[in-house]
Amino acid sequence: MIDTIYFFASKTDICNIFHEIEQQFDIKYCMTEADREAGRGEMPQMEFDTIDEIADDCHAAHSIQPFYLIAPKTQTMKRYRQALKDRDDIERYRMIYTENGNSVMLKGMRKHEDLTYDYYIHIARNLETEFSGELFKKLVREVKKNCVRIKYNTPIYIGKDMYRSKEEFVFSGERCGCFTLTETDEVKEWYRSPKVREFADKPFEEQLFFLRDVFCGKELKDYRDEEKNFTEDYQNYRVAMSGLWDIRDLSRFKNVFELFNDETRVPSPMAMTAMEYLCEACVYAASRQKPDGIGILLEYLHDIPEKGYHCGCEGIVRILSKKKYRERFQESLAGASEDTQVLVKKILSGIKGDGAIAAAPL
Repeated sequence: MIDTIYFFASKTDICNIFHEIEQQFDIKYCMTEADREAGRGEMPQMEFDTIDEIADDCHAAHSIQPFYLIAPKTQTMKRYRQALKDRDDIERYRMIYTENGNSVMLKGMRKHEDLTYDYYIHIARNLETEFSGELFKKLVREVKKNCVRIKYNTPIYIGKDMYRSKEEFVFSGERCGCFTLTETDEVKEWYRSPKVREFADKPFEEQLFFLRDVFCGKELKDYRDEEKNFTEDYQNYRVAMSGLWDIRDLSRFKNVFELFNDETRVPSPMAMTAMEYLCEACVYAASRQKPDGIGILLEYLHDIPEKGYHCGCEGIVRILSKKKYRERFQESLAGASEDTQVLVKKILSGIKGDGAIAAAPL
């Protein structure tokens, strides 16, 4: 059961979503934070009856995104005055979600010079009431109805109005990072550095050449320093490594497997070594291919050089022996060539010998 739905939307999209909701629910929109000059003027308006009254504010892209609680119009909202350190001239008033639980939360856009950020609608399940639960369910339905769903690692929802000019935006989402959309709805990760964007567009083979130079110490020589400073070379390394997870043409394993080297000690962008990362990425890419990507992966084990036997052959088979892949591993191995079966049994024997796994699949 989800508690948050993220989506990208134009002002038109956000109004279309909530206009329908306003026909079904008698709601108001309550700002969670508002300021006024100390001791002057009227209390700041924090409650609004329609989405049209707040749409400009939601879509204005503030440096700090605005938040609204959507609650029944009849509900009395608890409001607090907050003292501001070193700001005697400003009075700040807040509505806290936990004190106004019969509601759902809407997050507006955040400001950036060239990025389009997402909205989200959230319900705190521990505060859920009959009203807020039903409202959230209907909101999720309206978001999906008024958005185009883009297939990615996590579903991306883009409002239909914004979608018409999708190629003009650089999107930035809390769950999907920065990306652009092509005419055919291909999601392309976006990088601030033009040089990194240029590297990301290079052919797969050229990116492998860069990885080879990293692993043999010609590039990224001071890895931790490059990582700390988030240099362009470090970003290029992340781009090249992340691309391994998206391999569609499994014949590329032949070139990737040439990178395995038991002497390589370079870290990966994740909490593992580069060689462990290669293994995980290749197994994942193979597992996505139907009908038998794992069978193809096994046949390419012969292309791992002797100098990469332990980190490559053993590393891949260790992963395949885990519960997540074990059944498919057994099926693929049973249909593999005789040479491959012999090789895999040899690898399994070595793995069992060092106590790395409890049982082999055959």
